[in-house]
This record gives sequence, C-alpha cells and structure tokens, in this order.
Amino acid sequence: MFQMEGFTKYIRRGRASTPKVVIRRAGQIGFNSGAIQRYGLDSYEYVLLFISDSKDRVAVKFTNNDKESGLIKIQKRPGSFALSAIPFLQLHGFDYDNTTNYDFLWLEKEKVAIFKPERKQTKI
Repeated sequence: MFQMEGFTKYIRRGRASTPKVVIRRAGQIGFNSGAIQRYGLDSYEYVLLFISDSKDRVAVKFTNNDKESGLIKIQKRPGSFALSAIPFLQLHGFDYDNTTNYDFLWLEKEKVAIFKPERKQTKI
C-alpha cells in the first residue's frame, strides 16, 4: 500500500464539503458532512443550546461531559447528524416550517457553532 510520510489520504465521505448547519422541517438542528469532517464533530456525543442576549443567534456547544445540565444527545447517521430542538425553536420563535441551511461561525477553542436562523413569520 502506497503511503506518503506527513500526509493523510483524502477519502471522500458524504456529499457536501462546505460546512453548514440546517434546521429541518422535523424541528431538528443538523450539521452536514463538511462540518463534521472539518471540525471533528463526530467525536462528540452531546450538545448544549444557547440563545444570544439579542435573541437572534443560536450557539451550539459540543461536549462529551455527560454531567452538564441541559444536554441533548446527538443522533448520528452516516454523513450527518442532528439533535431534536422543537421546544427550543418554538420557545424562541425560529422557523422550522421549511428545511433551511445556514453558514455558521466556528469557535475552535470553545467547540461552539454560532448561526443566525430565520424567525417564524407571524400570520395576522
């Protein structure tokens, strides 16, 4: 088998390479294979959800510390994973009527993804 010292072989896994977070119609927050691969998210078992003081941004903190309160177990599938977030999305008025992808800011030191989801449109 051919090996190159100082290099890691690229093996394409999943379809998307640009890291994205998605809010799915099922009320789940998910991360695509690009995010999982780039930031090593498959090494985590739990997340914590945070809302910004201005109530317009969401922070998803990845952790393996099973002693923290408010943990949400990550539901892993090949190439992506998700977490149930219906109560959180409803409480803060975020839209999950349609599946929507978002770019996110990754804070490496904190292992946190921050994104700005759309608000649910109120009907009059």
